[in-house]
Amino acid sequence: MSRLTAERASEYLAVLSEMDAHRIEAGGKPPHWNRLVNRLQTLYLELRQSPDGRQAIGDLMDSESVTVREWSAGHALAWEPAKAQDALERLAAEGKGLASFEAGITLREFRRGKLKLDWIPKRAVRAPEPEA
Repeated sequence: MSRLTAERASEYLAVLSEMDAHRIEAGGKPPHWNRLVNRLQTLYLELRQSPDGRQAIGDLMDSESVTVREWSAGHALAWEPAKAQDALERLAAEGKGLASFEAGITLREFRRGKLKLDWIPKRAVRAPEPEA
């Protein structure tokens, strides 16, 4: 894995970890969450371009964190659909609040062919400022 890919993969996980700490249902603020999602999408678009980047994302599907599992599995649907669907199905069945609901919606939209994984954030996204 190149140094740059390793750095981006580490940042991808760090953003997911911050998202987990600031989930909306746990009191996180929507504007902060949206900045994190945009940053994550920017990293995803970069990482998915290489086999090592895709592997780094795919390896996170077994995380203990529901947020990490949910988003990495959703992203991995593009190149590892069977494993990603399995991870999302398990999460949806766990009944872990909003994350389980979102996993079910992601699966439904993927199976309908309507899940957009290649959207581009409207502005250049840098790392968000920590929430006060």
